Amino acid sequence: MGETLPDLMTIKDVLSRLKGRIGRSKLVKHLNETPEYNGGPTHRKWGAKYLFSAQDYERLIESIECPSSSSKHQNRKTCISAALSPAKAYSKALARLTENSQRKSGASARPNSGMKRFMENAQS
Repeated sequence: MGETLPDLMTIKDVLSRLKGRIGRSKLVKHLNETPEYNGGPTHRKWGAKYLFSAQDYERLIESIECPSSSSKHQNRKTCISAALSPAKAYSKALARLTENSQRKSGASARPNSGMKRFMENAQS
């Protein structure tokens, strides 16, 4: 890639530079799946048109040559939340309620024992 690149290129320009190594459909699919690579954009959109700066083109070529998912998102920020999601918290609470009601339904369970103790303490 010793030649200088124009300020902005279109998909047609990129495809002509790639000389048949990738088709238009596959390139558009790749652009949609990989809008960024190595901390920068692989393309720009202006309406329905794709535009490429020289730096975008370089990142695009790298992203095409290195399709590994681990290298695509090296600079992607990730975080781990210690708090439960609302859906997970709800299902966990529901499971606890179900578990508690199943314990009391056994033949040896004494569901009123707590009430009897309360009444005995209240009378004395």
